[in-house]
Amino acid sequence: MENGRPAAYITGIGVVSPIGVGRKTFWEALLAGESGAGPITLFDPDGYEVRIAAECTDFDPKDFMDRKSAARTDRFAQMGLASAKLALEDAGAWEKLNQQPERVGLILGSGLGGVATMETTQATIDSKGPMRVNPFAVTRIMPNSAAAHVGIQLGVQGPSATPALACSCGTDSMALGYDLIRRGDADVVICGATEATITPVIVAGFIAMRAMSRRNDDPEGACRPYDADHAGFLIGEGSAVMILESAESAEQRGAEPYVKITGVGRTTDAYNITDPDPEGRGIFRAMKLATENAGLDGSQIGYINPHGTGTVAGDGPESHAMAKINPNVRVSATKSTLGHSLGASGAIETAICAMTLKEQTVPPMRNLAKLADGCADLEYVVDTPLEAPDLEAALCANLGVGGHNVSVALERT
Repeated sequence: MENGRPAAYITGIGVVSPIGVGRKTFWEALLAGESGAGPITLFDPDGYEVRIAAECTDFDPKDFMDRKSAARTDRFAQMGLASAKLALEDAGAWEKLNQQPERVGLILGSGLGGVATMETTQATIDSKGPMRVNPFAVTRIMPNSAAAHVGIQLGVQGPSATPALACSCGTDSMALGYDLIRRGDADVVICGATEATITPVIVAGFIAMRAMSRRNDDPEGACRPYDADHAGFLIGEGSAVMILESAESAEQRGAEPYVKITGVGRTTDAYNITDPDPEGRGIFRAMKLATENAGLDGSQIGYINPHGTGTVAGDGPESHAMAKINPNVRVSATKSTLGHSLGASGAIETAICAMTLKEQTVPPMRNLAKLADGCADLEYVVDTPLEAPDLEAALCANLGVGGHNVSVALERT
């Protein structure tokens, strides 16, 4: 019990990422500082000011589903289903799901859903007319499509939801899964987020917002969180799903947890539709609430995986918010390696926090050569992993377009 309420134990992790598929491959590549950045191949970016992204080039949906199922699902749902299967396998929780499906919940978020299908469907209407639209277009587009396919194919019968809180929805998914466990609404929750938005419309939209890095000749150096040359994010894609369990369920199964989630914090900036609060008040309060909700002091937070997109508007305020939590905290902004997978980023970064605590090793970030003016001077872990045998608690924190802030506190078991 934490603060009189049950913790949610992470017993399985499944990841689809630009640097590898599966927890082990992903973690090894992250520690090695490998970059997922490269030229856009998912569509022809000729004429675009930005022609780089972090694509999941090693992902093949046919490794996780039959050809018919793959044809009926958008890429974001394919990745979500793959991550869910990988997480269940990692947790050894298939038997629990099969025996008590009504006690297994499902939270699988997506910021934008099946936008690739939306764009190709419109192209079909424009070129061939509305009668040629795929009959599965709507069920491929809908944001809950990933959760629906996971539920149907895996047989989940407990409570389910699809949060869509922009770039903070992955962290919010973890918070919602934690809520289900601590309320006793489920014994196990398949929990995470998925996103596949490297598409013509989305890329063009972010270019128009002036939010993206234009280092087309240097994809691996494009995303530079807190660096003096930061100039926007690198769009990515991916998915992460974790198996959350109550203490009783994990003990009954003999599962060995990675970590436990013990606190969440949610706030809203009420400031601007695109830019975060320049004082960082919202993200600070979210991290502070998560820390307090866990019954921790800021000095106990040894690692933060931040939003860290490499934008001028976000980096400074966020870094000073982290300094207020703990001026000695270790930080690595892993979007410098993975790109910004929008709604999925918080789930992927929660998985990173879980593995960091379990392995007592902080993964490195890339591209921080000189700290930008206006950014707090923290212990940024750059280029080389940091052994951290004293690490007991961590925060994952994300900001969403529209002013939504969510943070999750994790502790060693």
